[in-house]
Amino acid sequence: MPHSTGVDALEAYGAASDSTVSRFIVDNGVIRTGQRTAGGLRVWITGHDPITGEERGHQRLTPDADLLLDGTLNHPKSYSIAALLHPELAAEFEALQDRLRERILLTWQTELNARRGHGGLVREEITRIEVVELQHRRSRALDPHIHRHLWLNIKVLGADGKWSNLDSRVAMKLHTVVNAEGELAARTDPAWIAALARHGYRLDDSGEITELASAVRPLSRRSAQIEANRARLIGEWSAGHAGSAPSAEVLQQIDRRAWAVARPNKPADLDEASWEARVRDEIAAIDPRLTTPRAPIPVAATHLRAVDLDLFAAQAVVDAGERSTSCGRRFSIFDIRAGALRTIPHGRRCGARSAR
Repeated sequence: MPHSTGVDALEAYGAASDSTVSRFIVDNGVIRTGQRTAGGLRVWITGHDPITGEERGHQRLTPDADLLLDGTLNHPKSYSIAALLHPELAAEFEALQDRLRERILLTWQTELNARRGHGGLVREEITRIEVVELQHRRSRALDPHIHRHLWLNIKVLGADGKWSNLDSRVAMKLHTVVNAEGELAARTDPAWIAALARHGYRLDDSGEITELASAVRPLSRRSAQIEANRARLIGEWSAGHAGSAPSAEVLQQIDRRAWAVARPNKPADLDEASWEARVRDEIAAIDPRLTTPRAPIPVAATHLRAVDLDLFAAQAVVDAGERSTSCGRRFSIFDIRAGALRTIPHGRRCGARSAR
C-alpha cells in the first residue's frame, strides 16, 4: 500500500530531504542518539525499523491512524531575542533546551503506556520509545522563535518485548505536566538565570526577560495574525447569532480556524546571516538601547524567594495550558506543590497533538 499523505506532509515539514535529523532512543531510562536521513525518517514514521525496515507490530495505514505525537518546546519570545543578540546566550539557551528534552524523554518512557487488546483495554508498560527532534529558529512570519519539535513515534516497545501503539489519550493528558515542567524549569534553571545575569538581564513575573519585553510584541507578527483572525471570526459569529457569545466548543473551532487562515508557508532557501542582520536592525529600530551591552547583575538578585515558589509553580501550570495547542478534549492539569502532583479537573487545551 502507498504511504498516507500524512507521511509526505511530515517529511516536508521536517525539511530532511537534503539533511539529517536527530533520533533519540530511550531504552529503560538510558538515552542514545543517532542521525537519520530523509529515507530513514520516512521508514521510521510509518512504523518500521529505520535501519532494517522490519515492521513494528500491527500496521495501521488507514487515513485516521496516528503516526506520531508532536510535543513542542516553546519559550517566551524574549529568550529568542536574547539568543539572537548574544552568542553566549544562544549557546546557553540551546543547553537549556537540551536539559528539558532529556527530562521529557525520560518522563515519556517511564510514565506512558502501550495499548493492547480489543478496544485498547489492556495497558502495557513501555521499555523503549523513539523520538525525532526538529530544531527551528524562526516563525512562519520570520520572527525570532527558537523552538524544537519532539516527534514521539506512536510505535513503542512493551515490557513483554512486543511493539504496539502508544496510548495517545494518556500522552495528551501527561503533556500538560510536560508543559508545566518546561515553563517552570525555563524560569528557574540556575545555569540559564546566571547566564542572563551576566548580560544584565533578569526575568519578570510572566517569565519574559524584563529588559527585552518591549521588543516582544513588535516581533510577534504570527501571533498578531492569529489574534486578528480570532477577533474577526468571533465578531462574525456573534453577528450571525444575534450578538450572543460563542460557546467553549465554538471557540475551539474558531481557534483552529484562526490558526489556519492565511497561514504562511515555511520559507525556503533563506540566508541565515541576512535574516539575523535584518532582525537585529528591527530590534534597534524598536529601541536602540536593546542592542547596547548591559552591566552584569548579581545572580543573587535574580533568584525567586522561596515563599513565591508555590504560586510560581501554579502559575506555570496555567501558562502551560495557555501555550498549548488546541485539541478539543477535556483533561486534567496538575498543580506542582512541594514536589507533589495534585490533579485538578480543568477544561483548558492540551499541548500535544497527534499527526496523521
